[in-house]
Amino acid sequence: MTPATSTTSGGDATLHRASPEVDASSVADRVVLYHRGTKQALVLNPTGTQLWDLLAGGSTSRALAEALLARHPGLAAERAAADTAAFLAELERHQMLSAAR
Repeated sequence: MTPATSTTSGGDATLHRASPEVDASSVADRVVLYHRGTKQALVLNPTGTQLWDLLAGGSTSRALAEALLARHPGLAAERAAADTAAFLAELERHQMLSAAR
């Protein structure tokens, strides 16, 4: 398991990190996130797993969307941005992200 850390506000310049309260475990091509404080678990699909890996070191929304575009070349940039925003919102809802200052 690896601890996680991230920022929760939107915007291309915001640095997102996984919360230090989150442990991440790889299972095949997926990651299972477990928040020690809330005792909630979340299973990420392979694409979410790729984005989560970028969050471990900190990443912006723009960089995450660019990673989606690299993984799915036919994806429209607007869709990549919307999917990234939805992914981050879901992580925030489960308290998997923390504010980076």
